[in-house]
This record gives sequence, structure tokens and C-alpha cells, in this order.
Amino acid sequence: MNSFTVIALAIFLPFLSAATVPLAQKILRHRVGWFASAMAFVSFLLIAYVAPVVIHGDTFTGAVSWLPSVGVEFSVYIDGLSLLIGLIASGIGIIIMSYSNGYMSHKEDLSRYYQYLLLFMGSMIGMVFSANTIQLFIFWELTSITSFLLIGFWRHRPLSIYGATKSLIITAAGGLIMFIGFLILHSITGTFDIPTILHDSSMIENIKNHDLFLVTLIFIFIGAAAKSAQGPFYIWLPNAMEAPTPVSAFLHSATMVKAGVFLIARIHPIFSGTEAWFLLVSGTGMATMVLAGFLAFRQNDIKGILAFSTISQLAYLVTMYGYTTYHEPGIGVAAATFHLLNHATFKACLFLVAGIVAHEAATRDIRKLGGLRHEMPLTFIVASIGALAMAGIPPLNGFLSKEMFYKSSVEMGAALGFPFSIIVPAIAVVGGVLTFAYSIKLIDGIFLGKRKDEFLPHHIHEAPYVMLIPAGLLSVLVILFGLVPSIPVHNIIEPATSGILLETAHLHVTHWHGFTPAFMMTIITFVLGLLIYTKYESLASWQDRLNASYPWISVNYYYDAIVNNARTNAYKVSSFVQPGFVKTYINALLILTIALIMIPLIVLSGDLIPQTLNFDVNPYEALLMLLMVVAAIAATVLPKYIPAIIALSSLGYMVSLLFIYLKAPDLALTQILVETLTTIIFLLVIVRIPQTFREKLSKANLTRDVFISGLVSVGVFIVLINATQGIVPPFESLSHYFIEKSVSLTGGHNLVNVILVDFRGYDTLGEISVLCLAALGVYNLIHSRGER
Repeated sequence: MNSFTVIALAIFLPFLSAATVPLAQKILRHRVGWFASAMAFVSFLLIAYVAPVVIHGDTFTGAVSWLPSVGVEFSVYIDGLSLLIGLIASGIGIIIMSYSNGYMSHKEDLSRYYQYLLLFMGSMIGMVFSANTIQLFIFWELTSITSFLLIGFWRHRPLSIYGATKSLIITAAGGLIMFIGFLILHSITGTFDIPTILHDSSMIENIKNHDLFLVTLIFIFIGAAAKSAQGPFYIWLPNAMEAPTPVSAFLHSATMVKAGVFLIARIHPIFSGTEAWFLLVSGTGMATMVLAGFLAFRQNDIKGILAFSTISQLAYLVTMYGYTTYHEPGIGVAAATFHLLNHATFKACLFLVAGIVAHEAATRDIRKLGGLRHEMPLTFIVASIGALAMAGIPPLNGFLSKEMFYKSSVEMGAALGFPFSIIVPAIAVVGGVLTFAYSIKLIDGIFLGKRKDEFLPHHIHEAPYVMLIPAGLLSVLVILFGLVPSIPVHNIIEPATSGILLETAHLHVTHWHGFTPAFMMTIITFVLGLLIYTKYESLASWQDRLNASYPWISVNYYYDAIVNNARTNAYKVSSFVQPGFVKTYINALLILTIALIMIPLIVLSGDLIPQTLNFDVNPYEALLMLLMVVAAIAATVLPKYIPAIIALSSLGYMVSLLFIYLKAPDLALTQILVETLTTIIFLLVIVRIPQTFREKLSKANLTRDVFISGLVSVGVFIVLINATQGIVPPFESLSHYFIEKSVSLTGGHNLVNVILVDFRGYDTLGEISVLCLAALGVYNLIHSRGER
């Protein structure tokens, strides 16, 4: 198979597998997780199949026709960057789904759980291999939707629903803003194709010199920052920890949150080398790195600490990808790419450890834990490896990428000159110090010290091997990538770095480079980290007091105020803008609508009534139309409800007679059925209320209403008789147009289907949407009544 087919299979296999999970559960029952793990493993093998091509420095694109009218294909772009994230998404997916076999209770809805995981994995793989911005956006939003479903998996928990809703609002909204940036980028370049832009230096130069450069960069970066919880958008990630722990390990440490970082790396060749890129990307990253690292101190939930550490570590990546100058556009790219891989290993490992601790100790509150190294020695070893790697302790992989981070910070500061030669490295060290402190807190708070028997079960033991082995495997990778960095560097990191820089990259990664500035920064980090850790509880208490005294300093304060008060604020606005009667606004809207339609029609056509209009009417039609007019007038002037309803119903039945005369029996039958049903419903309701209309219209109001209704009727009539101008004469059949054009324009031979799906596609879509909303409303009414 060629590379395009292989990657297409890797993308769509998880989606197809998700559809077969219910069938697999009937066969495997509570072991259905192994089926999901096997499907993830196949996707991993398919992605690994193309790795040799990429490792040798080649890239590959492939496409099939999808939306030719707008120049969009289903296309994939295989390079080192997409290979790296694809392997992480599928590889961590195998581990998470295997781990879930021990973590998830057999009483849970396992079919739904593994379906969501597979759908997310497929969306993530599809996103990173997308070769055009439209396709990337579709998979991007699919990751937001599937993460929403996974975060809210426990639908009976209000906090799960809150976290899921928050994540969807922020990440999906950011994705829509990003899409606007993609559209602006298309207006500048004339293409949606990413490789076309990346490999055309003149096109990139044109983008950088364009007036809309800054706007495009800001819009796209907002989408990336929202997805990777950077800047003010960080608030969704801590609340997403209400998801099952394997979900947190998969989405919020290894894969989904890497989507924003991936996008920053993907557009790096287009926007880097500019001051705007450095200020926006690195500026946001450095601020988030320090803030999130500091906020981690006041978290008592293990997953809360890991959530803020994830935000801070992602900010490391964003900061490094933002390091750029005109002459050296890729200062921090290699360091960021290596740390991206390392973070996926040690952070996923720590999340799985958090799940093990909660599973065995029945709590995630670090204040209630301690001394578990005796009952859980293997878990203690695995957790220590993951936490020490995050802290940057040699010889683990986190130390290597942290050293590269410090080195690139020194280079960036030197390129900018004084005082940035001090400020940039100093901020990097502050981030490292905070990371060191909360990493040690995880080990000390859970495993060291004395056991708090009053909070913990009497008997605590190691987790089942089905949970311990996946976490242990990740810790082995942490050690392996630290001791033998050439394995990931030469096979994964160098191709990924080359894919970003668009030039061959050769990296030399080792534990000892001499007494360099980066090494001195590491020593300072360890010393200050230990010092800060001695003040850990004091700093946490100070944060609590500050937040209690000044709640408005939190971004969450404004999010909750906007979302929780949306209904009240909307009512206040509508009451201010529309304080009168509804009827007044309906009349105004009708007049405005007619004016907006008639004025352009008069200007463009001149003649409101076509000269070719045929006024010949057969006696049968004339009599039927006269009766319809009489019935319509009767429905408006009769003083009681039931006679008015009967008159209105008779008008509907006469319309069905007109359909029969015009040789449309299917429409006539539909009209009769609908008219009968609505008449019965009207009568069932009307018999329970007073039978006489209470509203008495004055002559002035009656004249006004007659004028407006007449104006609307005439306006709609004029629009209808002009609608077919240039196609067929008025009142003549349109059928020949559809017969002639159905095959050439739509490729369909079933004329009715073609009209409904293609020629009237938006109309049909609207009808389907209305029916779906009505069905959901009926379902919820029935469901809520059943619950009561």
C-alpha cells in the first residue's frame, strides 16, 4: 500500500472501530477495552509503517477529490511533525485503553466510554495529518466535541457537566476564531493547502508583508492558545479533571492539549522570524508558565496539581516555539519538540499513578495521603520516576529537554540583547523552580512521611497489573529516552524538527556539555526549588487568602459571571431594547422585510409585473381561488374561535384541491394529512378556552393591520412572479429544468431525491433540523416525566 492509503486507514479505523464497539461488547462483555486497545495498536502500526520514509528525510502528500467547487480535497501531509504527534496519539491511546480495563468499573457504560476514546483518537490523528486548513479545522472541532463527551462521561455529576461545557465553550469558540484566521490566510495566498504555503518562500514572504499579517496571526493563535490552555483560556483544563483519570491522561497530558502546540509548530515557518511572533507566542507562554506553576501550589487534588503542571509545561513548549529572530527563526524548535515527546511520557505516567492512588486509597486529596511507599512500593518507584523527570533531574529525559530549554533561552536573550539577555533566562529559571517544587510535592505528599490512618482505608495494596504495567511502561520510556537519547532524537525528534524548520536538522543531545550557562541555571533551579519547597504551604495559604479577598482577580470569576448570568443579562437587554408589545415588532419586521426585498427588486428590474405575465385563468381555478379568498376573509372576521378554525381549515383543503388540479397528488395528500391533524389539535386546545375573541380592534388599528398584511401579500406575490425570470415564463412548469439539469449538475437520476437533496438542499436541511429539535424536545419531555 502507498503511504496515503496507509495513513487514511490509520485515520478512519478508529471511527469504524467505534461503530463496532457495541457488537464487540456483546462478545467480550467487560473486556471490550482490549478490543479498543487492539484497534489503537493497529492504527499505531499503520502510522509506524510510514516512519522509515520520514526518518530518511522525505515527506509525502496525497489527496482525493472532496470539495472541488471550493478547491478542497481530502489530503494528508506526512512529515516528521505529523508523524511525532500521530505516534503519540495512537501509542498513548494503546496504553490508556489497556489501563482502563482495570480502572473502569464493570458497571459503567463501557461501550460508550471506548467509543468516545476511539472517536477522539481518530480525530486527533486526522487533524495532525491534514494537509489543508479546512480539513484540519473539521478534525480540530471533532477533538473538542469528543473531549466534551469524555469529560462529561459521568453525566450524573454536576461538576463533570460543568467541566465538559466549559471546555467545549472555550475550545470550540477558539476553533471558530482560528477558522476565521484560516479564511484570511486563504484570501492572502489563494489556497487552503498547507504544504503549498510551507514550501513556497515567496508566498510566505508575501504573507509577512501583507497588511492582514498580524490579524491572521492573532486569530490563528487564539485557537491554538484556547486548545492548549494558554493565557486566559487556561481555566477550562483544571475543571476538565472531572473526567475519568485515564481520560485526563489521554486528553489533557499527552494528546488533545498538544493540538494547540502542534498548530503553533505547523504554522511556525509561515509566521516566525517576526517580532509579532515572539511577543505573542513567547510572551503568552512565559506568562502562563509562571502563573500556572504558581497556582499549582494551592491545589489539594492530585489531578489538580497535575492539571496546572500540564498548563505550565505546555507553556514551556509555546515559549520555546516562540523563540525567534529574523536571522534565527527556529532558536527553540528542537528543544520544544524534544520536550513535547518527553512531557507526553512522564505526564501520562503521573496521571496513571494518580488513578492508581485514587483507586486504592479512595481519595485524591493530597492532605489525606502520605506514607504509601510501604504499601505501594512499585507505584512509588513509578511515580518517583515520572515526577523527577518533570522536575528535570538527571539522567531522566526531562532533564535533557529542560537543559535544551535553558540553552535556547540564553540564546534568545543574547539575540535580543540587554536587558532581555537577563530577563528571558530568568523567567525560564522561575518556571523551572516552580516545576521542581510541585514535582517534589507529589512524591512527598503521597508516598513519604507518615501514613494518615484516619483518612485512609486500613488495607491498601498495589493496583492490579493491568493498571500498573501501562504506568510502568511509560516510566521505562522516561528512563530509556534519558539514558539513550539518540533513539528518540535520531528517529523522531530530528525528522520532526526538520519538518518544522523545513531544513535538515542534526541534534547532539547529551547529559554533559560542560559548565555552560544552562548547567548553571539548572543548579540554581535545584537550590531555589528546594528553598521554595520549604515555603510551599505558606505560599498556598497566601494564595487562598488572596483569592478569598479578591475573587475578581481570577479569570474563572468572569467566565462564571458571563455564563451564569447569560439568561438574566439577555432579559435585561431585550427588556431595554424591546419594551413594547410583540405585535409592534412583528409589524416593524414585516415592513422592513418587504422594503429590503422590494427596493433592490425595483432598482434592478424596473418592472415589478413582468410583461409576459399570463392572466388567463380557467373557470375552475377562478372559482376555487374565489372560495379561498372568502375562506381567508372569514377566518379573519368571524368573532368566535371554532368558526374561524373551520374557515381556516377549509382554506387548507381548498389548497389541496388546487394541488390536485395542478397535477400534484403527492402535495395534495400531504396537505390533507397536515390540515386534518392541525385542525384536530386546534380544536382540542380551543374547546378549553373562552370561545369569543377578547381583542377589539379600533378602526385605525384595523386599517393599519389590513394595510400591512396587504403590503406583505403583494410583496410576496411580486417576488414569486419574478423568481423565475430568465429561466421560464411566469406560471409555466419548471419540471423541464430539473429533468435536463439533474444528471449534469447533481449526478442523480431520481428526480424527486435530486430536488430535495440538491436543488432544495438548504430547505430540506432546515426541515430536518426542525424535526430533530422537535424530536429532542419530545424525548426530553417523556424522559423527564419518567424520572419524576
